[in-house]
Amino acid sequence: MFNSGEKERIVIEVGAGLTKVLVGTSTGKKKRGVSGGESLLIKDTFSLRTPKGRMPETSTYSDMDKTYTPEFDKEALLKEISEKLRQKKVKAEEVIITLGDRSVVSREMVLPKVEEDKLKGIVSYELQEFLPIDPKQYLIDFKVVDEVKVGELDKYKLIVAALPKKEGQFFHGFVQELGKEPFALDLTSNAISKLFDRDLKINGKVRDLEKETFAYVDIGDASIKLHILEKGILKFTRTIEGGIQNISGAYEDKILESEESLDYIRKWIGSLEQMFKFYTSREMNRRIDHIFLYGGGTLIPNIEKHFTDLTGVSAEIIKEIENVELHKDCAYFPLPLFLNTAASLIRR
Repeated sequence: MFNSGEKERIVIEVGAGLTKVLVGTSTGKKKRGVSGGESLLIKDTFSLRTPKGRMPETSTYSDMDKTYTPEFDKEALLKEISEKLRQKKVKAEEVIITLGDRSVVSREMVLPKVEEDKLKGIVSYELQEFLPIDPKQYLIDFKVVDEVKVGELDKYKLIVAALPKKEGQFFHGFVQELGKEPFALDLTSNAISKLFDRDLKINGKVRDLEKETFAYVDIGDASIKLHILEKGILKFTRTIEGGIQNISGAYEDKILESEESLDYIRKWIGSLEQMFKFYTSREMNRRIDHIFLYGGGTLIPNIEKHFTDLTGVSAEIIKEIENVELHKDCAYFPLPLFLNTAASLIRR
């Protein structure tokens, strides 16, 4: 949303609990012997607790003229990231900011099959028609996910995402205050859709990503993000409020497995199961073939078993992907935690 090559870049994802920073490159090329996707090289990573700031008032579409107020202490975070980059002697200048979909308006649309320039205008108009927003106050992006026939007319099926412009401007300025160059603004849903859009070996096994439907569940500190990819195409994305912040021992070496924690987990999975049912009910013969888990919540003991038992769909944590390589100097890279940032290196 701001702008390929083997250029080293910094990716920053500011989470409610942890801020993740990754330094790496994307070759833009498929590695020999790899099932699919381009090769990513991770040079360094680090994470830090996101310093809490003043909680902003709940925003509405009618007060978009107000200044965007983050839920974290901007100055403290800038200082900590800057110091870490200095200590690690990171020379990369370009920064990609990865944002969750929490404040993003996301909708499916079916629109006439026209040239891209005309499509942009139609998207803005349609978004205003069925949502109470002013398109001028948003950064709007869309992706064509399918071509369909409606009667005798050829149409596009799209996923449209609209991010408040002031939030985008805030992070643009954030990178500049860091003394770096803003290169791109990515959404976690878009990043994941680029990483898993073709057959790929995950956890040592080649997955039929281009033939089946997979649910990717990012269990974070304050929310859980669900992205459903059908035959490698992003078809559905939703955010559930609540996360591991209410679970004992969050972000310690091992999250405690108490009855209270299990109650929270059951509620999450219950909400996700309702979303699965909503998604599969919209078209004939739709189903979720497999669930992949990532994020800080993968520290929860037996989390895969809880998902499998309660949804009836097999689930596993993403621990290894064949096209993600580590630089010899990279000492810290828990993939479930840094999956969004790694995926954001892909710029197609």
